Amino acid sequence: MKFRTVFLFAVLVSSLALTPGSCYGQSQAPAATEQPAAASAPAPPPTSPAAPIPNAKPAKVWTNDEIDVLHNDHSVSVVGNRAPQKVSATTKGYSQEKDPAWYKRQLEPLRAEIEKLDPQIAKLKAFLSGENVSDPTTGHERRVPTPQDQLKQLQAKREADETKLNDLLDRARHNGIEPGQLR
Repeated sequence: MKFRTVFLFAVLVSSLALTPGSCYGQSQAPAATEQPAAASAPAPPPTSPAAPIPNAKPAKVWTNDEIDVLHNDHSVSVVGNRAPQKVSATTKGYSQEKDPAWYKRQLEPLRAEIEKLDPQIAKLKAFLSGENVSDPTTGHERRVPTPQDQLKQLQAKREADETKLNDLLDRARHNGIEPGQLR
């Protein structure tokens, strides 16, 4: 930290030594050897450095007694202890968990899959119970997988889809979305 301060001080002093005219704020008249066109142009009128700025707010000078007041006033920047800012746990931006349309997009394919599986499951149950099912036979005597296995697979898929659907509905309800908004 000390080295940095010394380094910055050295840079400041060397920059002032290199440009002595600019540190006093005075403009120098151009030399006669410099551009002759500049000498023929009219010089701009000098401005007074002490000219008051209209509607300017007067600067406030703080005393040592008033410094304690500044620590509690968050509109003034002060070096030192700073009051912690309260961070909101909720985000003000987009949250898919609060968006009914997001839930609809997630639920639609699950509902469609369940609706597609229900008739297949019913047809397999009817076949296994001995009812006549109007499927054309393929000529294969041995089916891979068996109808019982097919039924188990379809029921397992339906249960998984139903579980996903119920989880999404519970999540929506937890986030304050009414069930009517998801239909």
